[in-house]
Amino acid sequence: MTETAALPFGAYQPTVLQARLIALGRRLPPTKAGKRTASFIRSAMRRLRSEPLDLVVIGQKMRLYAGNNACEKRLIVTPQFFDPLELGFLKARLHPKFTFLDIGSNVGAYSIFVAKNAGPGARVVAVDPNAIVLKRLDFNAAANGLTNIRPVQAAIADADGEMAFALEESNMGGSSLQLDREARGGKTIFKVPVRTLAGVVAEAGLDRVDAIKIDVEGFEDKVLIPYLAAVPRGLYPKAVILEANIDSWAGDLIGALAGAGYETSGELAQNGIFALPE
Repeated sequence: MTETAALPFGAYQPTVLQARLIALGRRLPPTKAGKRTASFIRSAMRRLRSEPLDLVVIGQKMRLYAGNNACEKRLIVTPQFFDPLELGFLKARLHPKFTFLDIGSNVGAYSIFVAKNAGPGARVVAVDPNAIVLKRLDFNAAANGLTNIRPVQAAIADADGEMAFALEESNMGGSSLQLDREARGGKTIFKVPVRTLAGVVAEAGLDRVDAIKIDVEGFEDKVLIPYLAAVPRGLYPKAVILEANIDSWAGDLIGALAGAGYETSGELAQNGIFALPE
């Protein structure tokens, strides 16, 4: 799919039909019927559109592609379904010096949400091994006038080096260091740089972490367990939003969080929310 970041935000507007489909999607309730209808609309948008769309979603400007990224399709059609509990949890904790780690940042929905709502004094580190989504994140950050997001092109694991990465061709957000994960479409496998989270935090010069979001398709344990073992307690994230890929984890991440004093603040369905006591 052709990237069009050179054109200014606003250059890509929906057609009349697309606008009607988007308006319908944004009125859908979070019921089974609503989600089935949303899936139909997302499929229709993908067939109708090869160019991106410039839209305001969850209060921020984003250039979004309706093709091979489920995250972007959700944001186009049903932004009201895009992690409202998690974003509300974050928003309630934001302050002008907020420090946020976005591991598996994709096109930047979380990173931009924090950077925009916390203000210019916030610090956001957005980490993803996929150069395509990081390029889109850079554009989206610039469209919102944000300069406080630090992108890092790498995967996070338990050691520095290089690893094979499976890019899921039908849904870039489903890509993973776990090469045997099931994919709906084909996979392209290539090597990516791998960093430890402690190393990324040190390089960014952070002296605290207010919150971290980890969505790395089954490698969440390899991100956070080594970090908690390597850093002083002052660098523990005060809050953790975690994709719950429990069946894919080799380590007991939930046990590690409990042992470090975290308390559950949200249901472990798709995502879990954990926080240290105030």
